[in-house]
Amino acid sequence: MSACLISGWSFSAPVLMTLLVGLGVALLARWLRHQQQFAGSSAFSLMHLAILWWLGVAALEMSVHQQSCKMFWAGMAWPAILGVPTFWSVFLWQYVNSVRSPLKPLAVTGLMVMPALFWLLALSNPWHFLFYGSASAPISSEPNAPIVYQHGPLFYLAAAYGYPFMIFCIGITLRAVALSSGLHRRHYLVFLILTTIPWAANISYVAFGWTLFGFDPTPFSFALTVAGFGWLISGLRLFDLLPVARHLLLDALMDPVLVIDPQRRVIEANPSALGMANLKKGWHGCALAQWPHIGSTLDGMVQQAELGDTPQLISVETRQQHFEVRVRAICRSTREGTVTLGQMLYLRDITEFQRSQQQLAEALALSEQQLATISSLHKTLQDQALRDPLTDLYNRRYLEEFFAREAARAQRDDAPIALAMVDLDHFKRLNDTHGHAVGDDALKAVAAFLLDGLRTTDAVFRIGGEEFLLILPSTQPAEALGKLAHLCERFADQPLETRAGLLHLTMSIGVVHFPSQASDLDGLMQQADRQLYLAKDCGRNRVMAMPGTVQATVSALPLPR
Repeated sequence: MSACLISGWSFSAPVLMTLLVGLGVALLARWLRHQQQFAGSSAFSLMHLAILWWLGVAALEMSVHQQSCKMFWAGMAWPAILGVPTFWSVFLWQYVNSVRSPLKPLAVTGLMVMPALFWLLALSNPWHFLFYGSASAPISSEPNAPIVYQHGPLFYLAAAYGYPFMIFCIGITLRAVALSSGLHRRHYLVFLILTTIPWAANISYVAFGWTLFGFDPTPFSFALTVAGFGWLISGLRLFDLLPVARHLLLDALMDPVLVIDPQRRVIEANPSALGMANLKKGWHGCALAQWPHIGSTLDGMVQQAELGDTPQLISVETRQQHFEVRVRAICRSTREGTVTLGQMLYLRDITEFQRSQQQLAEALALSEQQLATISSLHKTLQDQALRDPLTDLYNRRYLEEFFAREAARAQRDDAPIALAMVDLDHFKRLNDTHGHAVGDDALKAVAAFLLDGLRTTDAVFRIGGEEFLLILPSTQPAEALGKLAHLCERFADQPLETRAGLLHLTMSIGVVHFPSQASDLDGLMQQADRQLYLAKDCGRNRVMAMPGTVQATVSALPLPR
């Protein structure tokens, strides 16, 4: 941009021609704003603005002498270079689909994201030379000579972005020609020619280097196209044509559509409606009530004013079909007010949807039954994974999860946890004397005794053959010692029922506390195991608690054996 401040300027015949073309485009745009709104008019107006931008920048590029300044204005043209085909495509799409609603600002912003990105890449060309190569230079040494641009990879990438819009424009116009007939087809042939001119000019510039005034001829050809459309709009009333919209919005619909007049006579039907009724000719003017299969039902609904924004469901029993029926009034505005010309009945085939709904309901019922079975099996398997199969107590797999949860709660509530290691005294002697089956009976009885003697908040785990682990949350050391001592005494006095009769056993217990005597589960179990062996060494049938405390951050060391 700084180069333009020192560049010379000149006014030439090509510049004058460019400004005159731009003035013509501006006058045409102003005139169109005062015409009756037509489908795609907002996109058509935005395309005018883009062409004006393009022509204005072209005039500036032709006027300046400095090469870098000419290349700057060439870069400034890119929002319009890509914006014109973008809005041209939107205009054509809206026109053939009879979309009269203007483009919303958010949609315009979205459409301009890529043109703006390429614009920034073009303006930054002096730093990377990927848009216009360093070999770009004037065609001669004369002042204000046009630049011959060396097109870089970003230039061709931008062109590749714009060409799909060009192909879309030509394709949609060709379809309009194919779907029209008579005078309408001749109009659309002119339409096609006007659409093809700018793309041919652009391709000739990019592929063959053809120029006008030493410049890209595309904006000038667009101006010619816009002028031609102005003639079509004003002289031939191109945008009042209906056949393309009828073909696209009626014949192309896969669902049946009927158009009736105020006397409820069918005046239009699409191929799908005719196929459903098995009619080919002689149906124009047929009373709606006489329309095969569904006429009487539709006629009754229309008479009772049941059709409207809320769809009605009807069934065709003879064809085993289901339809969702909507109606739209066909109106025309006059000086006296709005006149209703008829109604359009749109029958959306929901047969497959109804069948799928029924199948889905059946599948859901079956799935719910299967889910209940799976949930039950899952719970059973989960319990089996976490519980000892003999005693139904929790096993080691669940111990870590339970302790982590209780430890977190204890730290939050500043409450201690008592952990007790329990071992049955002389249990091997019982197995050797009475057999393992009696030993299993004894273990089951011990499990039941422990569960019965503890709170619901306490937990009992079987961690070995005859070893059990008790976790007593929110239990102070003195309280835990007293409770476990009472439990030990009760167990010694209470015989166990086994298949060999009533047997007496005793238990030894080692107790530690979290977090005063160990900070993790392994440390607590080691300390409890140590106290348990002390209880064994002191004569069994007793509870031993670890005296004092150790640092909470240090796990207890195992007792040497």
